[in-house]
Amino acid sequence: MDTTPTITATEAQRLLDQADRLSRSAHNATRWPYIAFILALGVATSMGTFAMALATGDAFGLAYVGTLAVMFALVIFFMVSIQGRSAFARSRRWTGYIVSWFITYAVALAVVIWAHGSVLLAGTASGLVLVVAMICAAREARS
Repeated sequence: MDTTPTITATEAQRLLDQADRLSRSAHNATRWPYIAFILALGVATSMGTFAMALATGDAFGLAYVGTLAVMFALVIFFMVSIQGRSAFARSRRWTGYIVSWFITYAVALAVVIWAHGSVLLAGTASGLVLVVAMICAAREARS
């Protein structure tokens, strides 16, 4: 005859607390590469667009190629660091972060194209990219 083991209320609460700690620990381990990626992406693209907006000639080319190289390195690092833990990358929240960053980055690139040399516009647009990335990272860190 099978008998079902009985658990006391104290044991059940202890098991629930342990499950909560394990869940939180797993979530934290999964989200930190995402937080680091969005912050690094924001910093790199913010500084890159600012440099491109103010530079001309070879300096512009260096800023452009440097920004692309850093973005490529970030994507490679990100893909390696989330290998096997990419479920979050398909979530609505992560999609919202990337869309928010992309829109502000597109605005910053528009400033580079149409208001080249304007320190005020370049600083504002590049700063906006950085602020949006920091807000997204902070929101993810608090969730």
